[in-house]
Amino acid sequence: MTSGSGDIVVTSTVQRGERELRIEIADPRQDRTTQDWHCTYRVGSGRERKVRGPDRLAAVYAALLEIEQTSNRVGSPDGTKESGRSGTVANVREFGPPLGARAVHTAAGPVVITLGRPRQDPNRRHTYLCPFRIDDRTEAFGQGFDDFHAVMSAIRGVGAILGIAGDWPMAGHSK
Repeated sequence: MTSGSGDIVVTSTVQRGERELRIEIADPRQDRTTQDWHCTYRVGSGRERKVRGPDRLAAVYAALLEIEQTSNRVGSPDGTKESGRSGTVANVREFGPPLGARAVHTAAGPVVITLGRPRQDPNRRHTYLCPFRIDDRTEAFGQGFDDFHAVMSAIRGVGAILGIAGDWPMAGHSK
């Protein structure tokens, strides 16, 4: 999926009984005609699917939601395996390349939220981290047992810290 759809930014491998399903989400790309962002993902050996959002973060979130909803219809995974991502493991303290950013309105006023790309914690083999930043005041990490769950944890963490709805990456936009 890396050639035509862009670099993979979120991966996970889930085990359903005897079967393993690999989940891959590609880096979103902007459609120059509509200005929408398109994010391609694949679950298992199924066909690539495309979702859209008004910005890159909303497009990734739309893919995460579709994957989560599909998993709920099919049934929850029986267990998980490591994502199998190869490459270097980033320093935990470095924010790294951004996954996306979004300005949101809170009771205290507008803030800019930036999510970093998820990565494996070099000190804990079965833990993945997704850094997030709220303006310049707060920098923290969501964590999970794979990329997918680390990103969802970061999104939920931002919502809890700011006291905003958990669907803030798509708030104010049609899905």
